[in-house]
Amino acid sequence: MSALPEPGAITTGWPLRSYLELGALPGAVPCARLHTRHVLWEWHLEELADAAELVVSELVTNGQRASARITGSRYEGVWRPGSPPIRLWLCAGRRQVLVQVWDGDDRLPEPQGFDLEAESGRGLLLVESLCADWGAYRLEGSSGKAVWAAITP
Repeated sequence: MSALPEPGAITTGWPLRSYLELGALPGAVPCARLHTRHVLWEWHLEELADAAELVVSELVTNGQRASARITGSRYEGVWRPGSPPIRLWLCAGRRQVLVQVWDGDDRLPEPQGFDLEAESGRGLLLVESLCADWGAYRLEGSSGKAVWAAITP
């Protein structure tokens, strides 16, 4: 796991960018998956769509669960009451996709030990297996964190 600077700072050199803000609701996950598939199709990166869709699903699921428990958050210096949204950024170069998901929970992700009996907890292992690299960081002037993953062929 590595650390990267804030979304705007790391994507300035990436020619293709998309942003989606979703409520911290169970429907956020299928919406984020569909958005990812359509955007990568538009960008002619269909060969990365399956992996990107799985990564987005895991990161948005984690973000939705984390944000649903929170009663207020700060984003870009502005305090907002209620469950914070999930923010999804997709950025692409010629042959790679960068996925970033922000949620209102300050706790950074930690991979869990592999337990065949557990009903959850394997998402970051999946992300790690599908991605060239991944990490998390806190945004300046904001609560919560962003988790990112780089997907290459």
